[in-house]
Amino acid sequence: MYYLLLTIFILVALMLVVVVLLQRSRGDVGSAFGGMGQGVFGPGGVDTILTKATYWLGFSLMGMALLLALLHPSRKGSLIEDEAQGTPAKTQQSAPQGQGSSSSTPAQTKP
Repeated sequence: MYYLLLTIFILVALMLVVVVLLQRSRGDVGSAFGGMGQGVFGPGGVDTILTKATYWLGFSLMGMALLLALLHPSRKGSLIEDEAQGTPAKTQQSAPQGQGSSSSTPAQTKP
């Protein structure tokens, strides 16, 4: 179930990228930075099929991302509960046998 949803999630993400790239620009670069572009006083109520597809694909992508986060197979409880229980910290590894814990580096030792 999880991997089927993951596959659908990837396909929806790719379709969203394609739909966004197919859309026409709504104005020039000047309108993005506060200048008056040509699209400022144009018809604003016209939604094309690509705009509607972008909305639906975007909403479904976000919903599937939340669903996948909840259904992840390795999810075993709450992270906050794990921290409250005081999980033991990792200890440092000791030096391998046969090597002493010398404080000098190999360049400092003289033969």
